[in-house]
Amino acid sequence: MIGLLLLTVAAQAPTIPKVVVTVEELETITIVEGETAEARLVVTIKEGFKIQANPAADRFLVPARLEIEENDRVRVGPPVYPAGKLHRLRGAASDLSIYEKTVDIRVPLEAVRAAHRDEASSPDVVLEGSLRFQACNAVVCLRPSSV
Repeated sequence: MIGLLLLTVAAQAPTIPKVVVTVEELETITIVEGETAEARLVVTIKEGFKIQANPAADRFLVPARLEIEENDRVRVGPPVYPAGKLHRLRGAASDLSIYEKTVDIRVPLEAVRAAHRDEASSPDVVLEGSLRFQACNAVVCLRPSSV
C-alpha cells in the first residue's frame, strides 16, 4: 500500500524543463561615432512559467535584470524594461509583477569611439551580457539563474 502511494505521488510530480528562458540573437546594429541606437533584446519564457518583472513587486523577489559588460567604443545605457503584468498566486495577499511568454527589453547604445585604421582591432563590437531571473510556475519556483 505504501509503495503504491509513493508511486502515485512520484507520477504526479511536475517535470521541470531544462531551459525555461531563452534570448533571441540580436540583430546587427550599425552606428558611427557620436550616433545613438537602441538594441532590442527578445526574451522568451516557456509556457506555464513566469519571471519577476523589473522592478519586482517586493524587495525580496529576484527581478529580471540585464547586465551588459562595459566597452570602450560603445556606451551602454540602462536597460528599459517593460511594465510587468499583475499576477496573484493562489492564497497570496498581494499581486506580483511578472513577465510571461515574450518580453522586449530595450537597450540604448551610443558609439563613443570608432575603430581607427592604425588599430589592429576589428571595426565590429560584440557586446556580452547576461539576463538574471527567477522562473516560477504554479507549483514551484526555480533557483535564480542567468542566460
